[in-house]
Amino acid sequence: MIKTLLIYFSLLVFPCAVTYSQFEFYNPDATKNQHMAGDKIFSLSPNILLNTPNGVQIAGGAKFQVFLGKNFSIDADIVFGRDYYHFGPGIIGIPIALITFSGRNNSDESSSTLSEILFYAAAMALSFEHISYHIPLKNHTDIAPFISLLRFKNAYENGNDSNPDYAGQQLSFATGVQISKYFGKFVLAPYAEYNIGYKDHLSGINVGIYCGLNIIKK
Repeated sequence: MIKTLLIYFSLLVFPCAVTYSQFEFYNPDATKNQHMAGDKIFSLSPNILLNTPNGVQIAGGAKFQVFLGKNFSIDADIVFGRDYYHFGPGIIGIPIALITFSGRNNSDESSSTLSEILFYAAAMALSFEHISYHIPLKNHTDIAPFISLLRFKNAYENGNDSNPDYAGQQLSFATGVQISKYFGKFVLAPYAEYNIGYKDHLSGINVGIYCGLNIIKK
């Protein structure tokens, strides 16, 4: 499993190797990498799913992130493959973010402050299951560990959705890390994650590269 993971992750990351050559130097003052509350990133990705009921699978995914501040973001992601998909219930928190921050333009300072407080409370309550912490690095790069506590996953064997060895539909836990490189408004972000089902206790590893658009709040 480890050898397979390294091979597939290397194939995904190799095209980005030169781009990330200096990401290892932590830089807390890298303000060019820092976000503001209300910044958003929409990304699409090719994905490789390891240790599914059908072995290694190719899939496609999408992710939408809304930043609560310079470092924290709530994330809504969905990945589809053959007889496989997963998504986070935290996607409920994304409309709240959009409504709150769009409403700030039409409110005074005091109501804006109140709406921010209400947004933070609602977003954290609904979306803590998928949250990322972005650590700024050099050269317009950040690294973001993330955790998802209530991911919904549906996975079964091709043409055999009643196999008792797999729970099929269940909530699961996932944690991983994503490295984001910013090219102006564009983002390139390889990631790797570990996940395990709460019902069948079977684990898997997903890797991929998000290609996205960084919508910076003015």
